[in-house]
Amino acid sequence: MKRLPAQKGMLHYLVSKVRPDIGRTIEKTGVIETIVVGLGAQGTRHAGLMQEFGTNVTAGIAPGRGGTRIHETVPVYDTVKDCLEEYPNIVAASIWRHYSTARDATVEVIESGIPLVLLITEGIPLRDVRDILVAARRKKTLLLGGNTPGVIFPPEGIKIGMLPNVFYPEETSPGVFGPHGVTIVSRSGAILYHMSDALASAGIAQNAVLGIGGDGAIGSTFQDLIPLVMGYKNTELVVLAGEIGGSMEETLAQNIEKNRHLYPKPLVAIISGRHAPEGKTMGHAGAIVSPGQAYGTFESKKAALERAGVDVVNSQYELIDVVGSKLKGKKYFQTERYYEKMRETWEAKPKKRGWGTLITKVAPNTLMVSGYLLQDLIEKASFLETAHLLIKGELPDKQVLEEHRRRAFEASQIEAPVFSWSDSDDISKTLASFLLLDEHVAKFPQAGKDGPVQKAVFAIGRFARYLARRLGTESALNGADADEPFSAIVSRAISGNNIVDPHYARMLEAMIVASVDHGVTPPSAQATIIAASTRAAYEVAVAHGIGAITDVHGGAGAKAAEFFRRCTAESRQEGISIDEATRSLMSEYVKAGRRIEGMGHRIHTDDPRRDTLWKLARECEVAGDSVAVSKIAGAVFEQVKGISLPINVDGVIGSIVADMGLGSSVAKALFVYGRLAGLSAHYFEEIATQPQMRRINFAEAVYRGKELRTFPRGR
Repeated sequence: MKRLPAQKGMLHYLVSKVRPDIGRTIEKTGVIETIVVGLGAQGTRHAGLMQEFGTNVTAGIAPGRGGTRIHETVPVYDTVKDCLEEYPNIVAASIWRHYSTARDATVEVIESGIPLVLLITEGIPLRDVRDILVAARRKKTLLLGGNTPGVIFPPEGIKIGMLPNVFYPEETSPGVFGPHGVTIVSRSGAILYHMSDALASAGIAQNAVLGIGGDGAIGSTFQDLIPLVMGYKNTELVVLAGEIGGSMEETLAQNIEKNRHLYPKPLVAIISGRHAPEGKTMGHAGAIVSPGQAYGTFESKKAALERAGVDVVNSQYELIDVVGSKLKGKKYFQTERYYEKMRETWEAKPKKRGWGTLITKVAPNTLMVSGYLLQDLIEKASFLETAHLLIKGELPDKQVLEEHRRRAFEASQIEAPVFSWSDSDDISKTLASFLLLDEHVAKFPQAGKDGPVQKAVFAIGRFARYLARRLGTESALNGADADEPFSAIVSRAISGNNIVDPHYARMLEAMIVASVDHGVTPPSAQATIIAASTRAAYEVAVAHGIGAITDVHGGAGAKAAEFFRRCTAESRQEGISIDEATRSLMSEYVKAGRRIEGMGHRIHTDDPRRDTLWKLARECEVAGDSVAVSKIAGAVFEQVKGISLPINVDGVIGSIVADMGLGSSVAKALFVYGRLAGLSAHYFEEIATQPQMRRINFAEAVYRGKELRTFPRGR
């Protein structure tokens, strides 16, 4: 479906009347942002339903739950103020708090300057309603409710509240929505569904439906709203859905008689409660007829509206006839389209349960981190930038990146935990042990909106120290300058050289970035997520993941480096070409039934990281004979074995490590170092978005993060 652009719809029109500045922002961005206040069962459930309909649910507000997310994608803040610091252009808020706390929540939202407030809560004490109304009048807030079912704008695909997806917009062509139609303004929620079905069955579109609220005292009345919506150029008729009780309809009728210029478009009314007994409350706090009074009854409302020239109908059939007549039989869509939609809705199978991740999208030959292709990050982003992106979903600005650099440097200068290990121990085991024993990481705070990324950056700095201790390069790390780029710190830790070659450091960083993440399915990610589900401490859960990086998972680069070294050595010793040496050694491996590591991938036929690493190896002047072997390895293997098995990222990293003269185990160390950032992101996402001890089926994970976007220039 091609929805109406947000800046052309009724909601934008309403917001522009209250907050012209936000209206102008919508015109520039085409984005309408909303929040949900109160995340109990109903608020959380309907936040998801609003999302499914197409509403941009930007954030949720729930004191004490800041830093978490609902529905895996919606960040939660403790206060509206905290939210507006990051999202200053919130258009609307729906409030789902208990009636005992609704006053404070609503006043907080109103005072923040959000222009449209939907007060879903019903039965709020009148003294609290008084305070809410005073605040709304002072701030000129468009307040609907209490006890409103919300609003829905079918052409834009936006709903705020609990109205279901049963309203049908104009179609300028099949599947392309237009802005014209009937606007419904109603006190009742239930009657809306019947009215929608009646109008849609006659091909009459609804461009907006506003539930004003059923409580006795509410924020906006018919007199407030009907002239307002008639000012929207694409509204061609307004339907008023009233009910017995109170005098709102009579007051409107009086205003129509006095100010007819405010009501330039046709108005049709339907009044519920014709047969209700006097003195008995009928559903809503406002739906009660006071005995012996000349207002509030069906008859008094009907008479007042008819005196003002408003057609009052008594049934859905009359509604169709009168509205159709006033619109001169205009059809806004083929009615078959409406019936088809409703049939699909009712016959739809229950959605398969799943869970979402915002971190990495993995598809054949595609790896995307929060909307950015991983090959672009390898080429253009630093390790600290990429770590920030994994956790926060956006790239850091220069100030934040500098803070990360200093934090990581300071962490790298703290002594590593003391324990014994053997040189034969797997390097991932040693690194996991360092992390588990590191009290500095354990004590580093992770609370607050920036706590997770700051803790991950601190751990990244600590890993430089762990590597230096394991590789015996601490003297080079101790000689680092506080103003050096973090890539230089990594270079010192891995190479042991006091003089840092920027090209050498850049190549090391690129290989680390290439290894940061591959979604939720690798064993290292699964181990971390499972531990996080039990709410294990950060260092424990991430160490679980690092411990799962073995020769089976993550060790291919080290073995590939050894293979490439053998190929180049045989070429020199036998005086034969690289091609011949590679073919000879591959034949030997195949005959012996040995696996050639760094070849093939369970998902990718052309690993998206491969070509970028080759390009950088050439530009950084580190590419040698081993890289040359990696470039022909796939073709030679197909000649020897008859099977197409292209080189993968582990193979490319192994070849570059070999040409840089580093130990083969460094290839695995680089993999672990990069994966530290990804595992940190998975840990914090799990504890922020999922319940404790949940049942995890990793095949059900769905990427719900940013869609494809271009890496910004000039960073």
